[in-house]
Amino acid sequence: MTPAVPGERFTIAVVGAGPRGTSFLERLLAVVEEAGGSAPVPVVDIVVLDPEEPGPGHVWRTGQSELFLMNTPSFFPTVAAAGTPGLRPSSVALTFDQWRMAHPDRAQVLDRTDYPPRATYGRYLAETYREVTDALAASAAVGTLEWRQTEVVHLEPARTVTPAILTLGDGSTLAADAVVLAVGHVPARLTSEQHRLAAAAAELGLEYRGPSIPCDLDWDAVPAGADVLVRGMGLNFFDALAQLTLGRGGRFVNTGQGPGRALRYEPSGAEPVLHPASRRGVCYLPKAELDSFVPHAVALKYLVPEVVEALQAEHGPLDFMMHLWPLIHRDVVRAYYNALVHNRPEILGGSGPATEFLAALVGLLESAGRGEPVTAHQAKDLLHAYAPGMPFLDIRTLARPFEGRVYDSGEDYQREVAGFLEGISAEAAAGEDSPLMVAIGALHAARLLVKQLVAEQRLTDASRRRDVSGWFETLVEGLASGPPLTRVEQLLAVARAGLVRFVGPDPQFEPDAGRSRFTVSSPQVGGADEAQDVHRGTWMMEAMMPPNRVLLSTSGLVSSLLAEGTAVPYTVEDEEGDPIPGRGFDVTERPHRLKGAAGAVQEGVFVLGLQLASVQWGTAIAAEAGRDPDGRARTLGDADAAARAVWTLATD
Repeated sequence: MTPAVPGERFTIAVVGAGPRGTSFLERLLAVVEEAGGSAPVPVVDIVVLDPEEPGPGHVWRTGQSELFLMNTPSFFPTVAAAGTPGLRPSSVALTFDQWRMAHPDRAQVLDRTDYPPRATYGRYLAETYREVTDALAASAAVGTLEWRQTEVVHLEPARTVTPAILTLGDGSTLAADAVVLAVGHVPARLTSEQHRLAAAAAELGLEYRGPSIPCDLDWDAVPAGADVLVRGMGLNFFDALAQLTLGRGGRFVNTGQGPGRALRYEPSGAEPVLHPASRRGVCYLPKAELDSFVPHAVALKYLVPEVVEALQAEHGPLDFMMHLWPLIHRDVVRAYYNALVHNRPEILGGSGPATEFLAALVGLLESAGRGEPVTAHQAKDLLHAYAPGMPFLDIRTLARPFEGRVYDSGEDYQREVAGFLEGISAEAAAGEDSPLMVAIGALHAARLLVKQLVAEQRLTDASRRRDVSGWFETLVEGLASGPPLTRVEQLLAVARAGLVRFVGPDPQFEPDAGRSRFTVSSPQVGGADEAQDVHRGTWMMEAMMPPNRVLLSTSGLVSSLLAEGTAVPYTVEDEEGDPIPGRGFDVTERPHRLKGAAGAVQEGVFVLGLQLASVQWGTAIAAEAGRDPDGRARTLGDADAAARAVWTLATD
């Protein structure tokens, strides 16, 4: 690519105008404002390409149901570097919480700890986009700035003396000197298992809904009274629950009975009956009622940067299970028992014995070798001496609470799940006063550091695939990434009303051709009466987003990039050295230029967001306001690096 000469035109194409594209533009505005008039300024043309409204994009569209909630409280998210350490904010930068306080009329009645509707966050994104682009358009550095409401279906990368050529949905083309790929969620083909069920539905006249973005589904199509089999009990499941209860005219009434039984559901009569199932047999646990993202009581003591540095100096790239998990587990155990001693000392025989126990436990933790698991017999024996019969905390078991248990009937299992969730709801309501929620908070704090280590490529590829993606990601999501407590209270209320019937762990979904039904059952739930353990329905829903894997994408742009070798998936090796394609594109280190076949780097093509899933973890999570752009606000750090690299291309 020939660098732009001052005074010439330089075209930047931003493909995708959702949160990541908007963050890039805010960072570009900050760079332009920082440059001021001190350096020669080329005329920059900016073209934003997205078929959806710029700012909200697809997922955060402003017209969607107000029943769909964000999974983070108001104080958490931002697309602009307002108060982000080390990043110069643009002149219009506001976090969502700042925008909420400045515009209460547009943010409804939200407190900083409330979980906003996604449509409200979409309004923040739309206004941020407008203010950023207005400021860019008013700059002397920018010649034109336009949004084209179209999809990009093909990208021919820049050659030595020619710009990149983007083919648009209407067949027209656009020449660009720099391209920022911020495409976000893209459609994906069904897995073989999903395709089998979809084909059976077509043959038998059943209704099957594959993985979808919740605001894309026609919820009115689900008939009242229908039995709906649901695979997945994560965040999309709670969207379905809200839409098929509150969205059908039902209402929740406060009972005054306390956590776990705080609500009663009054049906409208228009609801279907939901039969949810997941591998763990239970929904994601509710988040603790806190005024911070991580409990104030949590301070990691063992998984800390200086220890990680020492381990890496000794071993090179780290193995998660060998080097990091023992430290994480130790921090979780310490956090749990420290909170137990301070908040519930009577469990350990009173304040005196409890203090003695904690001192002895910390002594064991301090003296143990780095790789020694905390679940050693001496720690269990120590606990037994102070609280006979109390099990030692096993955070991994908590994620699958019904592991190895068998239930005689579906009714037995229904009562077991309800009792478990009622207890967890009481813990979540206790917030900082709950030892369990503090322990989960410690696990979450460790996850934030592990995310940074993954992005810095400090773990071996094999360990990241086997351990982080293999089980740790699922563990943390199930325990620490759940819905707000009110959603679990609603689930319990609907279950008590007879409109939710839990299936059980490790569900098996099948089409029943003889009865023209879908069926689902759990190998752990069964009895003499077949009706108690086999759930049947003419509807089945996959309560999950389309998978974020570039090789499964049906996006014309992503598919063509891979087919032509302009992009390749990041490849890792398993323990035997066999290559395994990862979830996202292969890219350079920041500013994440796209890499193609044979490692060729596309110098003017930058990747932001979900398609970085092979080199980052948790790419769908927003930047945390006021946090480190190399850590908890990494998406802003990525956007800033891309903006500076694009500006360098334009001005050098």
